[in-house]
Amino acid sequence: MKIKHIIYFLALILTSIAHAGNFVSGGVVYSFSSRNGEVMVDENIIGGVNAYKGVYILPETVNYEGENFTVTSIAEGAFANSKATDVVIPNSITEIGDEAFLGCDELVSVTLPLYITEIPRECFLGTGLVSVAIPDGVKRIGYAAFESCSYLHTVMLPSSLKLIDAYAFSECHNLYEIYSAALMPPKVSGWGIFSGVSNVDLVVADDEAIDAYSSDKTWGDEDLFTLFPNEDVYLSQLPVGDAFMQDWERVPLGHYLAYKVLDENDELVAITAGDYCYLPAMDHDATYTIIPTTMIWDSDPFNITVEKTIGIRQHIDDAFPAEPEPIIVARNGILYVYGDNYNKWVSVWDMNGRLYYQRISSDAQVIDLPRNRVYIVKVGNYVKKVFL
Repeated sequence: MKIKHIIYFLALILTSIAHAGNFVSGGVVYSFSSRNGEVMVDENIIGGVNAYKGVYILPETVNYEGENFTVTSIAEGAFANSKATDVVIPNSITEIGDEAFLGCDELVSVTLPLYITEIPRECFLGTGLVSVAIPDGVKRIGYAAFESCSYLHTVMLPSSLKLIDAYAFSECHNLYEIYSAALMPPKVSGWGIFSGVSNVDLVVADDEAIDAYSSDKTWGDEDLFTLFPNEDVYLSQLPVGDAFMQDWERVPLGHYLAYKVLDENDELVAITAGDYCYLPAMDHDATYTIIPTTMIWDSDPFNITVEKTIGIRQHIDDAFPAEPEPIIVARNGILYVYGDNYNKWVSVWDMNGRLYYQRISSDAQVIDLPRNRVYIVKVGNYVKKVFL
């Protein structure tokens, strides 16, 4: 019996590295590229199941047998049908394969790399994404790229976008708002791009952009979109990061629009609409700048300093634990705020900056609000964007 267990255990290990030229590092499977010195992120099949699970901050380089390789692509179907929940894709990756995240129903957050030019076919079909910011430089959103993302409520389109293929946002029933930085409406190709979608707030740069979009057959469809010129929405927040896997600082962002992340040299290193951004620790204290953005306008920035030795500070944090985040739940038009929020201000705005609710919390709050809208909820210094 013991021999059988050993053989089975070895078989599981070998299954994940059975493909010729593959190796495993940090729980991620890589395969060698046709270009020397480059590798791609590949699927991790164990027992017939894609074994990826949880958070993945993919590296720009990976070491194998003493040699460094640049991670430049994600293979077709690499994370498909896995239990990955949050994936940060590095800027070294310039190509993502078709169906890379297809069926990842627990994937709620993704940070896309800055130098891709296309969201490929069925890339995020059926995922649990809530908000997504597509970086400037992307020219095309492929066939069914975000189809059946039933939780997706906010999409930010870049100024570079030229074409959206068939079924790209089909059956995204909770899609509530699109921010489009493109001054001219992106072309649509094929059928059903927004089938099953209605009453979407479409925010564009200015009145001239409204004229351009309203004259387009798809973007000017009044049953599908309500056009708005961009209006600034400002909220002050001072998120506090915490150590994550020793080498990273994890900063909670909630769903308040998207965020640009600049390094200590003021170079743009990421754009994300995820729940968190992940800042790497350096060999010195490093200050990063985070700028809330809609891709059309930028709000006031704030800074986060990452100490050079996260591990030491983590012990301090254990001695003085951070306050727990409030639990904010939206169900059937009612907003519930739970947790240890005694004597903290609870405020609720809509996306046009109208204040709907504000008072000091003394217990769990129950707030009845108009349905089918996006609200920004602030409890103390914690901010989250929710769809009712």
